Amino acid sequence: MLYSFEQYSAPSWAAMLSNPPAEKVKLAHGTPTPIHPWSPCGYESNQMFVKRDDLTSFDLSGNKVRKLEFLLAQALREKYDSVITIGGIQSNHARSTACCARQLGLDPHLILRSSKDPTEDPSYTGNLLLDRLVGAKIYQVSTGTYARIGSRNLCNQLERQLRAEGKNPYVIPVGGSNVLGAWGYLEAINEIAEQIKSGNGNLPGNFDHIVFACGSGGTATGLALGARLSSLGSKIHAVGVCDSPDYFYNHIEEVSALLGVDFGTIGHPRDWCTVYRGQGLGYAKSTEEEMAFIQRVSMTTGIIVDPVYSGKALYYFSQSSNRIEAGIQDGESILFIHTGGVLGMYDKIDQLTSAEGMVTKMSVVLEE
Repeated sequence: MLYSFEQYSAPSWAAMLSNPPAEKVKLAHGTPTPIHPWSPCGYESNQMFVKRDDLTSFDLSGNKVRKLEFLLAQALREKYDSVITIGGIQSNHARSTACCARQLGLDPHLILRSSKDPTEDPSYTGNLLLDRLVGAKIYQVSTGTYARIGSRNLCNQLERQLRAEGKNPYVIPVGGSNVLGAWGYLEAINEIAEQIKSGNGNLPGNFDHIVFACGSGGTATGLALGARLSSLGSKIHAVGVCDSPDYFYNHIEEVSALLGVDFGTIGHPRDWCTVYRGQGLGYAKSTEEEMAFIQRVSMTTGIIVDPVYSGKALYYFSQSSNRIEAGIQDGESILFIHTGGVLGMYDKIDQLTSAEGMVTKMSVVLEE
C-alpha cells in the first residue's frame, strides 16, 4: 500500500508544548480548507464566515482526518497491522478511521454503540454503508454495556482478543481525542492564522469568535489551546452535543497537562474557551425545529450541515438569546467551523419535512 510520511514542524507559538510529533501521514487532500462568507438564517446581524472542514477528503471525513493524520502515522511507523476505535452506531470518526486505515493497508475494527438489539444486523444506512464497504469488522454493544464498562475498557478488551489471534492492533480513543490527536487542531489554528494573513482583504483582520460543535473534546482542545498560545485572539465557543461542559473542560485540561501546558502561565481551559449545552434532546437526537433549521440552511445557502454535530452548533447560536448570553455582539465576525458528518442525514430521513412545490411533474411538449 502506498502512503507518504510528511515531516511536521510545530508552530513557534507552541514551544511550551512537549513532544510535538515529527511527522504525519498525508490523508487530508483539501487543506487548507477554504474560508468564505456565509449567510445562514438567524445570523443576519453578524459577519458570518464558514471554514469548510467538511471537505478534508473524498469520503467526507471532516474534522476527524486532521487527527488521523498524526495517529495513523504512529500506527504505521510502529508497525501495527490493524486499528481499533469506538463510537456511536453512526460514528463519523469510526467511519473515517475505517476508510483511512484501509487506504493505508491496516485492518479496521469498530466497536459501535447502538440503542437497538446488538445481535441484529446494523443495516447499511449512512456511515454504516461506508464502514461495511471497506470491510470494517463491526462489534456492536448496547448503550447499557457501553455506559457500564466504558469506551476505554471495551477497546482494551478487543485489543486483548485480537492479540490472542495474532494481530497487532493500534487503539484510537473516541473521536481520536488524545494527546497526539490534539495536534490536528493545534495545526488548524496555524492554518486559520495563515489564511487571515493571505486573505487579500476577503477576510477580516481577525475573527472575533470561532464557533464549532464539540463531541469528544479533541477538536475543542486543539482550537482552544491553539487560540490561547497563538496571537489569533478569537474567542472560542464549543457547543457540546453530548456530556456536560464540566466533562469537556476536564478533558481539555487533562490533555493539555499531558502536552506540558504551564497553567500558571496561561490559565486554565475555562479561561480559553466556553463550552455550552447544545445537545437538546440528547446525542444524535433531533428536534423538529433543529431539522427544519438544517433544511432551511441547506435550501438557502447550498451547504449541508449534519444533525449530530455542526447542525446543532449552528442552530444553538442562530438564536439571538444564546449569542447575547455568550457575549457575541451584533456586527462582530464569526468563523463557524463545519466539521462534516453529512452522512448522518441518512439516519434522519423520517424527520425531514417535505418542501411543498419542490417536486412537480414536468410538462413535456413535443415539437412536430
